[in-house]
Amino acid sequence: MKPHGPAKSVAKKGLIAISAILALFVFIVWPATHPLAENKNQAGSEKTHSDDLYTYMGASSCSGSACHGNSSARDTLRIGQNEFYIWSQKDRHAKAYEVLTTAEAMLIAKNLKIAKPAESGRCLACHAVAVHADHQGDFYDITEGVSCEGCHGPAEKWLNPHIRPGFDPQNAAALGMSNMGDLVKRAEKCLECHAGSDGKEVTHELIGAGHPRLMFEIDNYTAVMPPHWRPPKEKKNRDWLGTRLWAIGQAAAFRSQITRVIASRRAGIGLWRDFTNFDCFACHHPVIDRLRGITEQDKAGQAWRRRDYHGTPGRLVWNSSSYAVFRHVVNLIALEEGKQLEQLVRTFHEGLTGKDMPPTSFNTALTRLSALSDKLVIQVAQYTFTRQNVLLLMQNISGDGPRLTTSGFQAVEQAVLALSSLYDAYVETAGTMPEAQTIKDTIDALYKETQSGKDFNASEFEATLNKLHDRLSRI
Repeated sequence: MKPHGPAKSVAKKGLIAISAILALFVFIVWPATHPLAENKNQAGSEKTHSDDLYTYMGASSCSGSACHGNSSARDTLRIGQNEFYIWSQKDRHAKAYEVLTTAEAMLIAKNLKIAKPAESGRCLACHAVAVHADHQGDFYDITEGVSCEGCHGPAEKWLNPHIRPGFDPQNAAALGMSNMGDLVKRAEKCLECHAGSDGKEVTHELIGAGHPRLMFEIDNYTAVMPPHWRPPKEKKNRDWLGTRLWAIGQAAAFRSQITRVIASRRAGIGLWRDFTNFDCFACHHPVIDRLRGITEQDKAGQAWRRRDYHGTPGRLVWNSSSYAVFRHVVNLIALEEGKQLEQLVRTFHEGLTGKDMPPTSFNTALTRLSALSDKLVIQVAQYTFTRQNVLLLMQNISGDGPRLTTSGFQAVEQAVLALSSLYDAYVETAGTMPEAQTIKDTIDALYKETQSGKDFNASEFEATLNKLHDRLSRI
């Protein structure tokens, strides 16, 4: 369970902590012709997409003890005034730049023919707040990593006004501030680096060079960040916050993936620009050349025995992890849209896997998927969760074992993260549930079974998931 919740789990903490550390190795594809510019911090010598924004003032501008730098929380204001302290001492984002100086980063950079990762725009765009020299304030320091302004926006125009009475964060966009209280905007900001966006893709080349693949779920990752903000005071905003954040994150991740697939198709470099749109474990799975006389454990490692191809075997398989769990949310909140989503995804997948399909039909399916994903983000953000429907989500996800495992290891990861997030939200908002300790222990067991894609055993995972489903179904 999330470390901050009442059902803290060592198993979960280990998985997310490892994933969060790996996620810091986010190297960026940057156009080879992108111009260089002089930078007072030599490490950030390349121009970025932030050229036309306000000046970045540096994290130290927020570090005063009367602002956000106090070492302990205070109760006199709506903020704790220890936000900078939490970020600098406990948040892995503060160490993102340092990752580029490690031996592992140097080896990855060597494989990519990058001389110094800490000076490369390919790496700095997600490992730091890398901006052009013209937009660096007096206290800007690229070595601060992913600092305050990386999420909250360049502070030149809002740094002073935001401490004044009557300042409204909801209307601060004109001053360059990003409203991280808006869960959709928060998810979109996280996904820029943690799932990939224009100019920030972790490509197959980078993974081949040693960069970890990306794996992200916003609610669980927020819990181990750890949060440097207080939960909402209003009960209506506080109740089911973890579920709302998780569901919005799922919707935003699905939309992000469809957007990236369309961008890849339009890139003009073959049909697809990169393999990262596809399921890693469809190709990278244990290959056993014998069909007979092998153990049941060996059979469990042969993905072809379980996969539903919907087309020609051997073709690239779409990485459907952003859909496999999200579809349960859609079926809950908008059943008609859920049917549309199912059909469009099937058409899209069949087009990838070799079914005879005119390019126009394939492109139409993608266009409709994109429009539907936009609609679903709004619907999810407006939905009201309750104890009954959160429990139903847990029951439906835990009862979907065969489909999850045939969708691939990355879908299984998302399912386990979902169950953990939903369980924590249930306990935090509705109180304990029957057989709570047994349910918690079973979710922890699922975490242990998804520590490694190489060692993942689909049959064992399904058996554990069925146990969880049985217990949840009795509530």
